Amino acid sequence: MTMTRSEFIHKIEDAVVLSTEGTGLFPSVVMAQAILETGDGNSTLADKYHNYFGIKADPMWKGETVYLFTTEYINEIPQRIREPFRVYDNALDSIRDRNLFLKQNPRYKDVFKAETAEDQTEELAKAGYATDPEYAAKIKSIINGSSLKYLDLKKK
Repeated sequence: MTMTRSEFIHKIEDAVVLSTEGTGLFPSVVMAQAILETGDGNSTLADKYHNYFGIKADPMWKGETVYLFTTEYINEIPQRIREPFRVYDNALDSIRDRNLFLKQNPRYKDVFKAETAEDQTEELAKAGYATDPEYAAKIKSIINGSSLKYLDLKKK
């Protein structure tokens, strides 16, 4: 059964807010990324493997892995390639691991210095979170189009 965007937001909202407390991360950005990366929670990676952010399984990953096809932009040209992805038990584990992944990678240090959700989105893109040249614009469009800023006010 296909989820609507509002159903997906409702499904992971508490986990997003909880996982961002005290991190410097904006829940609106986290939610918008999850929406974009999973097609509103309907991708196989999200639905079956609870990976809400398209985080790949690098050699340091010790958990379960699944190989799936994904679109990567190489020289700004979309290519379908098979990649290893991390598998999680639930949404909260996926969100927490995404936050830890950012924290442990020095290239994302400026993400945590952002003072607005828009700035954080730009820093994620600059740091190379995704190969899509329109990634930041897409995230911002989801934040604004789905009115996600209310999530930032819920964070403690």
